[in-house]
Amino acid sequence: MRSHSTAWVRIFPALLLAALPATQVGAVEHLVPEDFDTIQAAIDASADGDVVTVATGSYTENLTLKSGVDVRGREAARTFLLPSDVTIPVVLASDIDDVTFGNFTVAEAQIGVDVIGGTNLQIVSIIFDTATQFGLRADIDSTVDSLNNVFWENAVAIRRSTIDVQVTNTAFIRNVVTITSPIGIPVSRDANVDNCGFFTNADLNVAGVDSGLGDNFVVGDPLFVDTEEGDFHLREGSPFIDTGIGVDSIDNSIADIGAYGGQLADPMPFPLSAPTLSDVSDASPPPYGIEVSWSANLAYRVTSSLNPGSYRVYYVQNESGPPYNGTDAGNGTLPSPVEAGTATTFILDNLQPAAPAPGTPQLLSAGALNQSVALTWSAVSEATAYRVYWGTTSIDENSSDVGDVTTFTVTGLANGTTYLFAVSALQKPVYHVSVTSLDHTQNRNESDFSPEDTLAIGPSEEGARSNALSASPAITIAYPDLPDKGCFIATAAFGADWEAEVLALREFRDRYLETNRPGRAFVAWYYRHGPAAARAIEGSNAARAVVRWILYLPVALALVLMHASNASLGALTLLSGSLLVSIGYRRRASRVPTWGRLV
Repeated sequence: MRSHSTAWVRIFPALLLAALPATQVGAVEHLVPEDFDTIQAAIDASADGDVVTVATGSYTENLTLKSGVDVRGREAARTFLLPSDVTIPVVLASDIDDVTFGNFTVAEAQIGVDVIGGTNLQIVSIIFDTATQFGLRADIDSTVDSLNNVFWENAVAIRRSTIDVQVTNTAFIRNVVTITSPIGIPVSRDANVDNCGFFTNADLNVAGVDSGLGDNFVVGDPLFVDTEEGDFHLREGSPFIDTGIGVDSIDNSIADIGAYGGQLADPMPFPLSAPTLSDVSDASPPPYGIEVSWSANLAYRVTSSLNPGSYRVYYVQNESGPPYNGTDAGNGTLPSPVEAGTATTFILDNLQPAAPAPGTPQLLSAGALNQSVALTWSAVSEATAYRVYWGTTSIDENSSDVGDVTTFTVTGLANGTTYLFAVSALQKPVYHVSVTSLDHTQNRNESDFSPEDTLAIGPSEEGARSNALSASPAITIAYPDLPDKGCFIATAAFGADWEAEVLALREFRDRYLETNRPGRAFVAWYYRHGPAAARAIEGSNAARAVVRWILYLPVALALVLMHASNASLGALTLLSGSLLVSIGYRRRASRVPTWGRLV
């Protein structure tokens, strides 16, 4: 048990920092979310001396700490603790002893951490972000060490009812009130406040001049890297570097002020943003090359004019990482990761791109038009493009790469000639690239992976060809031939009689309605009433949109019928015919047209 008397903390602040509790021999580490879904569940399952370690991510819960159980995040910048109930403290430490709580960003709170009768508590490397009441509140019976924290834009950073709340190496930036005490409990703002940093706090700004509190304070812009992204690392030139008290565990130098100094500072650099990839292959490749560029990590342990860190480029082909275990850069001499030094641009050259063959699409329809045929086919998930084949005696007579689409109209054909059609999927090799930063310390601490960027490069691999369909181009004549526009409902809704949906309904009419008496009766009825309905909607974009939406189900049923097995045709024919008739009669009664043109 440490003494927290005023004399002790004033005379031996360095010893106070060194006295942070180490994990006990035989203690159990509980991992969140690997072992427990929530932080509270891990705390509840822990015994005296255990440690709860929380992976990066956002956790929405209110915590109640437990005596003897330390709770630490993996990275202060990226382990977020948000309240599930904003009316109560995010973290409650009530009548507990010997606990270290650290390495989190506590945000969206009214009260961040509330200590009631807690003793020997260490609140360490926490970023208190915009608490609307208090970042840290401690009552008169508490003993708390606030070490290497950041209080950013809080209404009140710290409210303490006792001088046994020791504040050391802590940054106070843009708060309304920095340190205060309740009315009737006069605790000096300067008492037991050592080596802290201050900048633009409303209560300490007099006539535009900033001031600080306690002993050996520092006033000035901390030069945080990017507060909008939650990166409170210090840039080169920050007045908070090496101006704390004690030792930084990251580089064994004098402790920095803020969340990335002191004995429990997490050493991980902040991840980079996604890199940008550019194809720099020769005009007649191979060789193939990719230029990778990224924004620098501006933390001073990475970007330093005297002692810089470095970067690594990770890559892999045809799958998202990690692992990024590519091996082909530099003709196989630069396996992933590649050391990029201090530069923020690197070229992966002499690549050997190769892609596996993609799956096989299904050619769904081949609709004859005037001197052309409209094709539709199913998508292949891994395809980056498609190749269409056609000919009169063989599909190998002609081919065209049509891009990443599932519809294409082959033009320049002879009317009255039967053509065969097929399609294949193409897959281009795709590189997935991520970048990390490393600090300049002896341990070469490395950030997590950046979000990846991707680039398709190199020769495409072709999959097997689809089934073949035939079609004979012919002059398109509306049937029956209507005055003026000559269009029925589907053509009016979809805009042209060669659209895939109209072609599907036309083929359904010819194959399943015109071949039987009930179907012919329905078609005849439709021909009597369809023209008027088509004219009613063709001038209204809103009406056409509604009709298109209604027609999608009949179109889908028509496609299923035309590609279903023989065993299911009877049932599907009855179902689709009944649906079309019922829709037609209902909408006729309401005088709002809905079914498609069967041209």
